[in-house]
Amino acid sequence: MELSALLIDDEQPILDNLKEFIDWESLGIKVAGAARTGNEALELSTHVQPDLILCDIRMPVMDGLTFIEQYRIRGGKAEILLLTGYQEFEYARLALQQGVREYICKPIDYFELESTIGALAGRIRNKKQQEQQGTVRELYMSKWIRRKWLQEVLLGESHSPNPCEDVKSTAGGSRYTLILLVAQDYFLNSLLWSEEERKHWHELVGAVIDDHLAASTPAGEVIQTRDGEWCIVIEHDSSLSDSASRVPDPDLLEELERRFTDASGMAAELYASGKKVFDYMLAEEYRDAQRALMMSEHSGTRIANIDEQESGEELEWMSRVWSDRLTLAVRQKNKNEVTSVLKQIYSLMCTDKGSNNGKAIKYFHYIVVLMLRDMHEMKLLKTEAEERIWNVMLQTLTLREYFELSLTLAEACASELPRRTAGELVATARDYIAARLDKDLGIEEMADQLGICSSYFCQLFKSHFGVTFVEYVTRERMESAKAMLTGTDRSIASIGAAVGYRERRYFSKVFHKYYGMKPSEFREMAAKTN
Repeated sequence: MELSALLIDDEQPILDNLKEFIDWESLGIKVAGAARTGNEALELSTHVQPDLILCDIRMPVMDGLTFIEQYRIRGGKAEILLLTGYQEFEYARLALQQGVREYICKPIDYFELESTIGALAGRIRNKKQQEQQGTVRELYMSKWIRRKWLQEVLLGESHSPNPCEDVKSTAGGSRYTLILLVAQDYFLNSLLWSEEERKHWHELVGAVIDDHLAASTPAGEVIQTRDGEWCIVIEHDSSLSDSASRVPDPDLLEELERRFTDASGMAAELYASGKKVFDYMLAEEYRDAQRALMMSEHSGTRIANIDEQESGEELEWMSRVWSDRLTLAVRQKNKNEVTSVLKQIYSLMCTDKGSNNGKAIKYFHYIVVLMLRDMHEMKLLKTEAEERIWNVMLQTLTLREYFELSLTLAEACASELPRRTAGELVATARDYIAARLDKDLGIEEMADQLGICSSYFCQLFKSHFGVTFVEYVTRERMESAKAMLTGTDRSIASIGAAVGYRERRYFSKVFHKYYGMKPSEFREMAAKTN
């Protein structure tokens, strides 16, 4: 890492000697400029942005101390090494109180000076590396938070604004395009996989999708919404017109499909409507994409016909109300409600004179797949039973047969072995979180501890606490930090680490966002109050 230096002395011979007798190249430092007055140095420092400044104290017009004061006022952050005579020792001590790191007495011992510069350069590099690492960690955390937020928005578990988005200059804010990618026959192919194999497969495939998207669409995020399914969410600049780039690039989708198949060993099904929607519309767009893909007459890549989408007439039994009620009933393991919804859908299909039998069969296929996916994630079916049902669905079934198959699945909602109640599950989750606030906590880890799927855990957690898992953990961490700030004399860095934030800077940022003040300010305010 090359550093830059600014030399300041009113005597030209000393400036020449500094350039000549110090081996700047071996120190990894470039002399970016030299000045003979404080005024000239101030002007020059604005342009060269030095990392290190060697400055004489006694100079005409503006002396060294005044220069340092003005330089700091302007936001200058370079390390400063003073050059001073023996008779100016007290003067130099005053400069040290203003943040000057080192001083060298004249006449200059250039061997000592080079050694001092080398030590200072080492400190500067360490500081820069720490800042860079902190920035990388902050970017990583920002990306992680954004992905968690998008996942919650897509699943309908959050309606909060993007926590990583600054206030937009335009009223509308960002818009998003959604691409749904599903592994064809995933559940049938993965029935005999172990949890480790399942996890490894998803990590591998997710990384392939992520890498492809990063190389072609930097503003996109890959979100795994459930087993064998991903949503690719592409953010658009709010300044673009609604009609700009409405349909995703077909070449992007084709290459994505090819790479997915190569990595996963399964065929891919993709659906993209091309609509640009606000974040609060993403959950609806996601469910529309799921249904459109399952109802599609062919497999592979499907780019929606926008005109057909906007003008298509929806039959009563195709209303999302039914699928939403069914999903909720399955997740609540309410057999009676599941059966009731299925019978109502089937009755509407049979009595609707305008109903297309082929479309009705396709829709009931979609209904059964929805049930199977939810029940698989909730571990309501034994592997053998699940495999039998998938094999049945490989055959050509009538509408009546699909209806009867769905009723068979409904029975499984009540035939499971006794499990812990919802209250017991959330109580366990609460205690687990409280005991591990200093650790990295994730939804997947929490769901595994409880022996339930992550989507069911998210729904259960929010319905009980009224906030998402991430919001709850953040609240508990902030409350714990607040108590330690007022009740202990521990350092802020130590308190941050105790509530799960390894970086003091990131902890302070989250605390400030939560309480409107820095941890140090809160502690001072609390001390004055008491």
